[in-house]
Amino acid sequence: MEQKVPEKVRHSTNRIGGVSIAWVTLYGALCGVTSLVPIFPYIGGGGYVPLTTPLSAIAPLLLGPVGGVAAALVGGVIGMFIAPAAYPLQVVDIFLNAGLPAIFVALMLKNARWWKVTVPLFIVLGILGWLVPFYVPGAAAGFGKVPEPLYFIMAAIYWLPSTIIAATPLGTRLMPEWVVSSKRVRRYGGVFLTVLAALFVWWLPWTRPYWYLFNFSAELGVATHLAYSWWVPTLSAITAVITIPIVEALERSGLPKIEGAIW
Repeated sequence: MEQKVPEKVRHSTNRIGGVSIAWVTLYGALCGVTSLVPIFPYIGGGGYVPLTTPLSAIAPLLLGPVGGVAAALVGGVIGMFIAPAAYPLQVVDIFLNAGLPAIFVALMLKNARWWKVTVPLFIVLGILGWLVPFYVPGAAAGFGKVPEPLYFIMAAIYWLPSTIIAATPLGTRLMPEWVVSSKRVRRYGGVFLTVLAALFVWWLPWTRPYWYLFNFSAELGVATHLAYSWWVPTLSAITAVITIPIVEALERSGLPKIEGAIW
């Protein structure tokens, strides 16, 4: 005789972070397939940033923090196999291209409670982003000398504004309210700032392994900072424009609300 599984057990085994495994796998498949779509070339050549990256950033907003990160990682695994040019570091790029954007957005989404973790993390990543690789390991590993204080200022663009947002009432109180606001302007602003703060910080750990492994010159490092300084805000704005209609459609769909999502 078939043994019935209690409802409580079925509920827990069929969900990840409060979201159905079906949602996680479906959204993960979407992220994986979009690895074939380039949205920006790597500075210096050798690959491209895939559409997977902004879709992974959106994932925690739609599926909640845990489910969103899980879906992004599923997409990264799929993308690694079907789009090698977007994943030149293979398994490492699953984390860099897909996992990290989702993790940083999840941190900002829950920043009202997690700011004591988020702020120190952003500061540490900012300092490491400035030091690696041109100071550590630096000249001992063949890396050139970068112009200062220009290089420090350019590196600070990618972590200091995000840290200030995360540490102030803008990030701890206002943005978490705005992303679920019924007023569209506030919601657009909240999603834009959430994604912007997350992707600016994401850019530092995403780039440094490439710079180290491919021995970037000091000049190329400076050029890369300049190239992405406009690209990250533009991508964040486009991501916000894409996200809000999806969120509003989900709110009207009648589907069960996902815990931690913004709809």
